[in-house]
Amino acid sequence: MDPARATSRHAPASRPPAVPLLEPVWFAGDVQPALPWTFVPEVVAEQDAVGPELRQLAAALMAALVEVLSGQRSSEQLERWVEPELLSLVEHLQRARSGQDLKLRSVRVQAPHTQAVEVSAHLRQGAASRAAALRISWRRGQWVATHLAIALRPGIVHQAGWISPLAG
Repeated sequence: MDPARATSRHAPASRPPAVPLLEPVWFAGDVQPALPWTFVPEVVAEQDAVGPELRQLAAALMAALVEVLSGQRSSEQLERWVEPELLSLVEHLQRARSGQDLKLRSVRVQAPHTQAVEVSAHLRQGAASRAAALRISWRRGQWVATHLAIALRPGIVHQAGWISPLAG
């Protein structure tokens, strides 16, 4: 959306006025107070351990799932790459037409450890933003999608798969 074309409108009189929950704190001078750290946090590396091939696979798999949800791709094409429980959820959502007009806007890929990759996605459905998270794990000698959480309606998160707390 073009910020120059943005408009605003007043809230209806039936809505109560906004009430600040906390009193604002005013700082004297140019320096804001520092947080009271009890420890010094470690610096996080800019690049994580996800290689370019694995990053591309993760993004392509998320894109393929969105295409199945929106009806642009057959779910049979994902059978090799997706656990049956996830595929069942995606097929159910496709039949319910929950992913109609769904488009992938962006993905973020990270590796919590060497045997798993997590993908978070920003989706658009018309003018509304949607979200999805996908976990891809190393299973049976290949990368397989093992967990999916997707929010296609406000307040409803569809989930499939299970992440073992003992998996390492």
